[in-house]
Amino acid sequence: MFKFAIPLCLLAAACSDDSAQPDLKPTDGWARESVPGQTSAAAYLTIINNGTGEDRLVRVESDVAGHAMLHSTATKGGVTRMRHIAAGLEIPSKTAVELSPGRTHVMLSELKAPLGRGDKFELELDFERSGRRTAVIKVLDPSSAGLQEAR
Repeated sequence: MFKFAIPLCLLAAACSDDSAQPDLKPTDGWARESVPGQTSAAAYLTIINNGTGEDRLVRVESDVAGHAMLHSTATKGGVTRMRHIAAGLEIPSKTAVELSPGRTHVMLSELKAPLGRGDKFELELDFERSGRRTAVIKVLDPSSAGLQEAR
């Protein structure tokens, strides 16, 4: 009986369904207009995964800034802190992950030029399984709530 156990396990592993694939779409990208002398800004967007597999956003970059990083924001004891998300951002299957003010966002440091209202720029998103995707980021009024205007 045991002589069949290992071959059956190997056959089951070979026939397993590994078709759970992510299907990612970055959408509703926006950032607030910057002011002269401002050296950093945040970009926000929604990443929709219509697929059956999960993925992970592992790197971001943009030509408008010297550096781009994923950040989380947390407030504790009345002090708000931003932290780099070194492990990347999980994008579960069949869900939308929103990067928004006061939460997760893309921090753009060393801006090469001010972000002007009405401008657009590209944000390159590198995913563990899906590779590179491009998000278009619209620059909105500094007092903007964002998401609705980005659509």
